[in-house]
Amino acid sequence: MVSIQTGSYVAQLTDEASQQLRGRLLAAGLESLSDQFADVEVGAIIKLNQADTRPLLEVVELWVGRTGEEQLSSTGILQLREGLRSDLGDGF
Repeated sequence: MVSIQTGSYVAQLTDEASQQLRGRLLAAGLESLSDQFADVEVGAIIKLNQADTRPLLEVVELWVGRTGEEQLSSTGILQLREGLRSDLGDGF
């Protein structure tokens, strides 16, 4: 499990979802953000800064849109999306 803190919210992603997210971030040209997911120690929390929130949400929204919520329901990606939306004040 990988924990990601968005503001005051913490989402827990499965290891597989974290690896897939890292690949999607690389494909989107967000290497510095992707690097935050590399070599994360067990139990560590990745703390996002405000500048990372919108680009990460865009990648997550595209992923959910292409894959579907049902396929991602147990991965932690939907929880991450909700935390990012909350931080940005987006009322999707």
